[in-house]
Amino acid sequence: MPVAHHFLMRKPFMGFFGTRSVLACLLTMALLSCDSYNKILKNPNLTFKYGKAKEFYLQGEYFKAQPLLEELVSAYRGSELSESIYYYYAYCDFQMGAYLTAAYHFKQFNQLFPSSPKVEEMDFMYAYCMYMDSPTYALDQSNSIKAIEGLQLFVNKHPNSPRVDQCNFIIEQLRDKMRLKAYEAAMLFYRMEDYRASAVSLKQLLVEYPDLADREKIKWLIIESYYKLASNSIESKKANRFEQVILAQEALEEEFPNSVYMAQSRAMALEAKAYLTKAPTT
Repeated sequence: MPVAHHFLMRKPFMGFFGTRSVLACLLTMALLSCDSYNKILKNPNLTFKYGKAKEFYLQGEYFKAQPLLEELVSAYRGSELSESIYYYYAYCDFQMGAYLTAAYHFKQFNQLFPSSPKVEEMDFMYAYCMYMDSPTYALDQSNSIKAIEGLQLFVNKHPNSPRVDQCNFIIEQLRDKMRLKAYEAAMLFYRMEDYRASAVSLKQLLVEYPDLADREKIKWLIIESYYKLASNSIESKKANRFEQVILAQEALEEEFPNSVYMAQSRAMALEAKAYLTKAPTT
């Protein structure tokens, strides 16, 4: 018991100096490491630098490899090692998450080395970088479009590549994201009760994405949007907008004759027809 008590009493004391000792060791190691790395950067031997750059890259220390490779890209331009250096250089940016910069370098690689056996890989990596930089659906989808274009170009250019299935899978993921963005944009108009914009946006959504899973619901929302728009319109615009209700309802019934929205949509169409029957001719 006294031994345990003695140990417990001394533990904080030893922990304090132990922590200071560990921190001091870590700081010393960091300083030595930094000094060692600076010596590598200042070393005039390019062959040595290339070896260290590859070593850092293979160890996953991309932030150390990148500055060395950047220097070597210029120093070895036009040499036999140029292709290998640029290859690692491009992948350093990719591994560090600088996807747009990496995309540029992957694309540049094929312009600099068009006969390289890595051309197919670089084509894929360019498109894959654009995919990795594609934001959530709520943000601008310019990079999603570029990724789809790049992936589709890859499939067309390398139809026998083992990466084709992966490309098609990613394309579908990106299209799902863009479908969701377009759907949410149209639904925002609906929720804001801007029924004219809602009807137009939802119709355009079906044109751009004919394979939408919610196609039946969207067709119903078009009918409802036109109906609410017509009902709240000034007299001079009601006739045209009620005609749109009838056309939209016929389109729903033709495609989905057993639609869950059939009763509601028919009631709206009947009301629209009744108005048009009574409406004064101009």
